Amino acid sequence: MEKWFIFLICALAVAGCEPIQEKILGTYDIDVERGCSSCIANGPESMVFEDEDTSDGIQGSYLFEFQDGEYHAGNYDFLLVDTTLTIILYPDSASFQFTPVIGTNQRSDYRVVGNKIKEDCEGLFRNCVWVRRD
Repeated sequence: MEKWFIFLICALAVAGCEPIQEKILGTYDIDVERGCSSCIANGPESMVFEDEDTSDGIQGSYLFEFQDGEYHAGNYDFLLVDTTLTIILYPDSASFQFTPVIGTNQRSDYRVVGNKIKEDCEGLFRNCVWVRRD
């Protein structure tokens, strides 16, 4: 019984240690029933994060799709300061509305929690939420 308990604790610890580079991979759609009205109005309808080899040190690619076919895409990286993880976006292509972001660095305070990406909105306990599709 004691060995089974130790095995279970170790298995849970290993399962929870997936690196952020792997946790974020996938396609996410905004959850319109959660968050704030600004989430739908200003945030992307879908977010795609891809990286063929997370251990090669090369930045992954992303695509943010907004309402009316607007988008921006490029590479992403992570910035870890103390216990806060920030995703840095490096857009290199965009629709007309988002052309001003090309060549800039866009910082975001997204949190990857399970199969969701969250971002604060309108206070401490309100979050924009994108749910993993795949």
